[in-house]
Amino acid sequence: MSVRVLLVDDHDDARTTLARRLRRDRRLELIGAASNLKDAANLLPDAHPDIVLLDMHCLSGRGVDACHTFRELTEAPVVAIASFMTPELWAAAREAGAVDYLLKHIDTERISTELVRLAERHRRGADTHVGGHNNRSGGEVGHAR
Repeated sequence: MSVRVLLVDDHDDARTTLARRLRRDRRLELIGAASNLKDAANLLPDAHPDIVLLDMHCLSGRGVDACHTFRELTEAPVVAIASFMTPELWAAAREAGAVDYLLKHIDTERISTELVRLAERHRRGADTHVGGHNNRSGGEVGHAR
């Protein structure tokens, strides 16, 4: 069963590039790529994502607010993505409901593997934090190795 991913990033080049990377992995199904919260919210009723991949620096810096909104709109776990993640931004994203984060520059295989792992954990109803860690210091993939 493939992992259904909804991507939200307001930067056209970044969204297009990440969408292309996600489509390369047969384990993933990109069900939508939206540039704003309204478009993403309109996709949700029919999309039924397993994962919402949300850029924390999008929407004029309101990614954390968007994360909180997605947690109200869907049961799918929200994974924060960013070019960089500060401890303060991760704390705010986690408080808003993000279950993990990924840095955009990590290789496609690692992004795909982490998304699949998180979706499987969520489907089983287990701890939704990748690797089971919810107090992390950070890293390229938002969990301790």
